[in-house]
Amino acid sequence: MQIESKAEFELVPRSEQSSFTLREFKLPAFSNPWHFHPEIEINYILQSQGRRFVGDHMGFFHPGDLVLVGANLPHVWLNNTVACGAETFAHSLVIQFHQDCLGPDFFSLPEMAGIRKLLHTAKRGLQFTGRTRDAVAAIMLEMRKHGEMAQLIDLLSILQLLTQAEAPIPLSSAGFTPLLDELASQRIKLAYQYVFKYFGEPLDYEEIAKKAGMSQSAFCRYFKRVTGRTLSDFVREVRLGHARRLLIETSEGIAQVAFASGFNNISNFNHQFYTVFGSSPSEYRRQHQRGRKNWFIREVHPENSSDVVLVNLGHQFKRDDLADQTKWYLQSNAHDKKETVTHRK
Repeated sequence: MQIESKAEFELVPRSEQSSFTLREFKLPAFSNPWHFHPEIEINYILQSQGRRFVGDHMGFFHPGDLVLVGANLPHVWLNNTVACGAETFAHSLVIQFHQDCLGPDFFSLPEMAGIRKLLHTAKRGLQFTGRTRDAVAAIMLEMRKHGEMAQLIDLLSILQLLTQAEAPIPLSSAGFTPLLDELASQRIKLAYQYVFKYFGEPLDYEEIAKKAGMSQSAFCRYFKRVTGRTLSDFVREVRLGHARRLLIETSEGIAQVAFASGFNNISNFNHQFYTVFGSSPSEYRRQHQRGRKNWFIREVHPENSSDVVLVNLGHQFKRDDLADQTKWYLQSNAHDKKETVTHRK
């Protein structure tokens, strides 16, 4: 592993329903190359061991390893061996998010000063141990069972816990300057923007390739190498993600949702949707309508009208609950002060 080699760009998948991504990996061995991405990453190892490279740092990881990786900081986890059976597979949980994932000004709020400092320090990579690691790991494990709103609260809880850590361990040196494959980043970004703009129409893959300055066949191979999935798979993810949003936020019929999302065949849409999400579009809509009733922001406190209380099945989550390191509440912006806030995701 040559630390001075150029890091490859990774396109992190994210649906329209989420401001960040929670991913679980179970593989014979971790397969990502030396890579970077604009998202900040929280990486927790449940099983496997090997060498961890973050910037110019090289160390060893074992089960329980928890690392915060800053935006565009190259990194890779390499296993000592390849597992022969599923019971010994490399297993990790990874959260990835843009610093502006909750809006360009959210982390600029006065209450976010500690998190701003944390994210700045994470440019070098930070390892967390002890009670902080254990508390964060417990939340990450539970996140897999939660819906979108609950996961957002979990993310804020995790960031709060990391700001309270007594002695996080910096990994890369302060003067490290990475070699990044910026051309790959720009090419994939162009394709990304084109697909998001025109996914509701029949897509011209040759036109996408032209924007990247490549032939169609060469770009499709390039996209697969850089992102780990085919261009067709990416287009399908974007279309299905848009369909999910329409199913949640509108009362449009299934056919209208399919056509608006770029599918010109209803049976194919139903098949693709079921393959990815494990339910039909109509069943998914019913499930979400039932589940979203469980979470809502109920009231603005009259004594401090900037406070918004998040309620789950009647349980109010307040700042004092942070003593047990599991709960967090959101605060509204100043322009919301005069309103009773209700929000259903």
